[in-house]
Amino acid sequence: MSIVNINVSVTDPPRPSALLKSGAMVSTGGTTLAPGGYQLLTSAEDINAILAPAKAISSLAWATGIVTVTLVEAHGWPEGDNVPIIVAGSTPAGYNGAFTSTVTGDKTLTYALSVDPGTATTTGTVSSVAAGEIQQMSATYWAQGSGRAVYVLELGELSVPAAVKTLGTFISEDTSLGNTYQKFFSYLTPREWDTESTFRALVNNYTSAGSLVKFFVTTTTATWEAWASEKYPNVFAGVEAPGISATEFSMAAPFQSALSNDPGSSNMTPPMAWRFMYGVTAYPAAGNGALLKTLQANNINYIGTAAEGGLSNKMLVAGHMLDGNPFNYWYAVAWCAINLELDIANEIINGSNTSVNPLYYNQQGIDRLQRRALKTLRSGISYGLILGQALGESMIQSDFNNAYNKGQFAGSAVINAVPFASYTSLNPSDYAQGKYGGLSTVLTPSRGFESITFNVNVTNFAGA
Repeated sequence: MSIVNINVSVTDPPRPSALLKSGAMVSTGGTTLAPGGYQLLTSAEDINAILAPAKAISSLAWATGIVTVTLVEAHGWPEGDNVPIIVAGSTPAGYNGAFTSTVTGDKTLTYALSVDPGTATTTGTVSSVAAGEIQQMSATYWAQGSGRAVYVLELGELSVPAAVKTLGTFISEDTSLGNTYQKFFSYLTPREWDTESTFRALVNNYTSAGSLVKFFVTTTTATWEAWASEKYPNVFAGVEAPGISATEFSMAAPFQSALSNDPGSSNMTPPMAWRFMYGVTAYPAAGNGALLKTLQANNINYIGTAAEGGLSNKMLVAGHMLDGNPFNYWYAVAWCAINLELDIANEIINGSNTSVNPLYYNQQGIDRLQRRALKTLRSGISYGLILGQALGESMIQSDFNNAYNKGQFAGSAVINAVPFASYTSLNPSDYAQGKYGGLSTVLTPSRGFESITFNVNVTNFAGA
């Protein structure tokens, strides 16, 4: 028989959540992935392995301003849908270009063309505009750097309303079990969704402060007002410069920059405003001053230059969500929500699996959970996400609210834990159910400088 018996228990720290680093470029028929499937891209070349081939045309015929396109194989688009397409490789070249087509059969579609190009001698191919955009998204995304992998989410060859509905179903299922199991935080959406009313209805489903779903949307100088008027806190909307290259999708640049945040004590999260952007086109300043001021005032982002700072770089102007808060404001809120849940759950689970230091529902247990939450906030402060210092308070909620309203906690990140005796007295049935709702926090996300006023006084009193 042993003189000494050792009981061993293991306490493990939580594995960091990767949700805030996870995003998807939305494709509608641009890849060979099955509808609803997604694949991780780890380099610029990875997209080539899954790109959908263009559809071969068997015949092209012009009559009274309408071109009828007949494909070799069925296209998969519903009859009657209007599908933006690109015709390429045809001879005469007058057949080639970007058009809005009408689907007239399982292998046929039509598009308007005022001038007869003549008899087609080479029929070429047709592809949807949305299919081509996934290549633009990828090219611009990887132009920012290779430090963050990204997913492609394939919805299938669908009309815009059908694709939006499919994404809505995907997000609903993705978020149904909470952020612990959620796959994607950010979505880069096709240009064609800009004016789709059902897309704005989908966005509106995820506007609560606790919703961990963000959308990167491309709008235009003719359509941005419909987005700006809604002030969605979960939408990062931007316009592209006129005359961008055929390989550019401008909003993929801030999308990549947002996913590249990796908060740590030696890798702080910088403000989103004025971040350098690469592989994108700056909106021309000459002749567009009033327009650009209006866009910025309404939280519509664009690519500008860093010339004011004596730099030749392209930069983001100004990194805001539609509600006027910078992207890193809501990023900090999401980080706190994810990590407070993760760390407190970790403390409770580990506390149920040790005989040395078990966690019980009493004052000591409440203090322990508060200390763990304060540790989380201190990390957020050191990562550049939260303002001030972390403070712990033990008040009943009404007293805490009064102190907060008087400004007692201004500039601080505070965790309040209602004392055990007070809480169980005020909520007599909760103890029997193991429920404790007495933890709360007040915090302020960190911001960067966006506007500086410098006062200069010129004097002629040389001897003063």
